[in-house]
Amino acid sequence: MLTYSPEKFASLYATDIGQQIWAFLGQPENIARLETASELRKPAVEGLEEQLLAKFRENVLADRVKQMIGHMVRQILEQRGWVLDQSDVKIQSVPFSKAARYRRVDWITFYAFRNTSDPRDVVITDRRQNPQLPDDARWSYYATFASPLKAAVAFGVDDIKQLRQQIYTQGFRRVRVERVLRRA
Repeated sequence: MLTYSPEKFASLYATDIGQQIWAFLGQPENIARLETASELRKPAVEGLEEQLLAKFRENVLADRVKQMIGHMVRQILEQRGWVLDQSDVKIQSVPFSKAARYRRVDWITFYAFRNTSDPRDVVITDRRQNPQLPDDARWSYYATFASPLKAAVAFGVDDIKQLRQQIYTQGFRRVRVERVLRRA
């Protein structure tokens, strides 16, 4: 069972709306929405915007209520094994204009760059800005990924610890991404 420590939101949490929002956020389908948005590397509350507006209407437009929702979401996700990835991520939406993004504890953000003359030649590194890449090709940014599953399926990387070590010592890891499906 999820527990909420309201801290600076104690007076708002004690109201009917505070109690209703906590109960709403704790519903299994809403937790699934928070986690799905997080898995997609989006701020968690993006997964609930429509549902919050449908259920609470203009009550969720007040800044203090939105702050409490963010506080509640953080505690829910942390109790389910997520950690803060980045705060104040801009959202062009209603009711939120910025929110926090979460990731799994074992997720590390990596950046992939493609060789401009051979798109199957890919380099993985831990930074997008000023990365240390091989000098024998021109590279263009290709993708960002964090989940070990994406690393394994898309890039053939099964050992994240080994990948991190190679990036630490060499600055990158070069992989060849072969085509999975061929035309008949």
